[in-house]
Amino acid sequence: MADQDKLAKVLDAVRESSRYASVAEETVRRLAESALTAARGDVGDAVKRTKRGLHEIFGAYLPSTPRYEKMLGLIREAADQEALRDALSRTMSSHASTKERLPILTEFYSAIFDRLDEPPKVVADFACGMNPLAAHWMPLGEDVLYRASDIDTRLMAFLDEALTALGVAHETSVRDLLLGPDPAPADVTFLLKTVPCIETQQREHGWDLIEAINSPVVVVSFPTKSLGQRSKGMYRTYSTNFAAHAADQPWRVEELEFGNELVYLVRK
Repeated sequence: MADQDKLAKVLDAVRESSRYASVAEETVRRLAESALTAARGDVGDAVKRTKRGLHEIFGAYLPSTPRYEKMLGLIREAADQEALRDALSRTMSSHASTKERLPILTEFYSAIFDRLDEPPKVVADFACGMNPLAAHWMPLGEDVLYRASDIDTRLMAFLDEALTALGVAHETSVRDLLLGPDPAPADVTFLLKTVPCIETQQREHGWDLIEAINSPVVVVSFPTKSLGQRSKGMYRTYSTNFAAHAADQPWRVEELEFGNELVYLVRK
């Protein structure tokens, strides 16, 4: 069987699963091609490897498919600021990574924006998950453009409508960071808990991405506990790795720690 025929079979098998139907086509194809190579052409094994890879970078963070229409309705129908924050918090809790940050949203973003030399006009958020909804907690000016991207097509369509409802000027796009970051410039870019996920797919690419991002300030963060809330020495591992990679760069770096998240404010 020709390689392209095998690849087509793997892609068809993966697409039969509604769990991964919203993942960007280029991401599924990239993982499937890698899986076929690792499986030495065994289609069945390649399907399992592809689904395992999709779980690691996507499924693990969304235990179930969010009810986007209901969430959007709650946001649109919120009668006051308290109701709106409650609707946003409930929505963000559907994504494991964003859920962990909910108790410290105000503290988290105040600390970051207070350290910027000047208010940003363009904010980028890569591999964003539900994080753009936290714009409601960010000290953003009225003329700020929020540019968000992720590999989840349904999520990005939802965020487009949700940010419109919130009155946040924005651009949303479906983008696989392993195929390159958005080249458009931004004053500050969020790369939150993303580098480890990229490193599991392609070594050194996550670190190279920090330098490749077209932004003078990149906010890079790492989890200090797993999704199961075990530390596993993660703070030590990530802080050591970051220091080793930053040592060869002309960056100015400030380290912050919040709850289960280690943050680096990188000025390039």
